[in-house]
Amino acid sequence: MKRYVIDASVVLVGILESRKGLVEKTRSLFLMAKEDGCELISSQFLKIEVSNGIRFNERDVDKANRLLNGFFNLPINFVSLSKSLYEQSLSSSYKLGTTVYDTSYHILAKAQGATFLTCDEEYYKKAKSIGDIELLG
Repeated sequence: MKRYVIDASVVLVGILESRKGLVEKTRSLFLMAKEDGCELISSQFLKIEVSNGIRFNERDVDKANRLLNGFFNLPINFVSLSKSLYEQSLSSSYKLGTTVYDTSYHILAKAQGATFLTCDEEYYKKAKSIGDIELLG
């Protein structure tokens, strides 16, 4: 079974419908995970990032809460990063010139034997050389 680590860009594209060309791809990914066609993994930090993304993209608080509830119903397995993974994320972020946030998803994917899926083209361009990453798009 394919294993993917996803970041906030993937979730937000799907629930906010912000990039029309990618909405169907993200929704297909979530459906495949619900049907046990793949495993979706992410760090606990995803919950804060998605909440923040909803906050700054949706003005209606009731709709924002519905979007957040929809997110929590997605088939994502949340894991905690170890101290070692935090250290690797920090070091790699320096080498790549990226944020620790973005890099931590990638390092998690490598640790989990998974592929990191992102819609963040800027991060992808900087980090594709270390492998185990796909740009959804």
